[in-house]
Amino acid sequence: MATPVVAASKAYDLSGGALKEDLMDMIFDVSPQDTYFISNVSRGKANSVTHEWLIDQLAAPGANKFAEGEPFSAQARTLPSRLKNSTMITRRDFAVTGTAQKVSNAGMDTLMAYHTARAAKENKRDMEFHNLNNNPHSAGTSTSPRVSAGVPNWIYEGQHFKDSAQTAQTTTAPVSGFATATGGSWTGSATQYVEADLNNMLKLAWSTGGEVDVVIGDAVGFGVASLFSGVAQRFRDVGSKAPAQMIGYADIYVSPYGTVKLILSRYCMANTWFGIELDKWSLDFLRPFAVLDSGRDGDQERRSLLAEWTLVCKNPLANCKAHGVAA
Repeated sequence: MATPVVAASKAYDLSGGALKEDLMDMIFDVSPQDTYFISNVSRGKANSVTHEWLIDQLAAPGANKFAEGEPFSAQARTLPSRLKNSTMITRRDFAVTGTAQKVSNAGMDTLMAYHTARAAKENKRDMEFHNLNNNPHSAGTSTSPRVSAGVPNWIYEGQHFKDSAQTAQTTTAPVSGFATATGGSWTGSATQYVEADLNNMLKLAWSTGGEVDVVIGDAVGFGVASLFSGVAQRFRDVGSKAPAQMIGYADIYVSPYGTVKLILSRYCMANTWFGIELDKWSLDFLRPFAVLDSGRDGDQERRSLLAEWTLVCKNPLANCKAHGVAA
């Protein structure tokens, strides 16, 4: 049957320029913005590029008995020791031409406001990534940036759990107060971890007075820990006609050394567990986040979203870690 010829105009005929575009006034972005660690530690203030604090530890308990009338004898006392970290600058720079700032854009008010909002989110993710990855301290130079030591660099030696099948741990204690050592050696030594390993790791912090709140891990580390038998069972009410639900993980672990929350992190270094006592950490700011006007360059406005900060580990002995965690 022949297709009838219709004289009516069709939408196809308008594609040359008369058909108005149908562009939604919205921008969809699935980039993750969860920054658990930096969002849950406290905030403080730094007053110099070298930020310092004191730590101390009571003498080990032991025999303490004296005979009646025994003469006074002063005992040697240890004094507080000093830890240090450097402030580092986190910054995002962007520029917008006068024309781009004035034209009508979909999904935003102005392009400068859009860049500013995005830069704020990106800086937070950069800070989370930095703190949960291997970043030894560096005082920097006139041409290289200062580096604030991250979480894995502060958790050292006796707090660094190693499975018997793994290579030797390499995170050494701070030098002159600075956490300059690498965050741990695990390359080529990923090992199947079992529940006893998690407990033994938590025991390291408990033995030195720590009370770990959370265990932060990457997808592998979280997946291993969330299936242990010690996890708290979760139950959900399901209506008689509603479909059943399968729960394949848990986010609370009940250990002999306390109940800890299991946190899945997108930014944590691979095959890692960090046992963290949150109130023993803080982010201290020399310069809080601010939008700086970098002036005009021809027909463009320039802005920087900047902060200067450092990570404070109030006492490394309150925490623990394991590298090379595998299923």
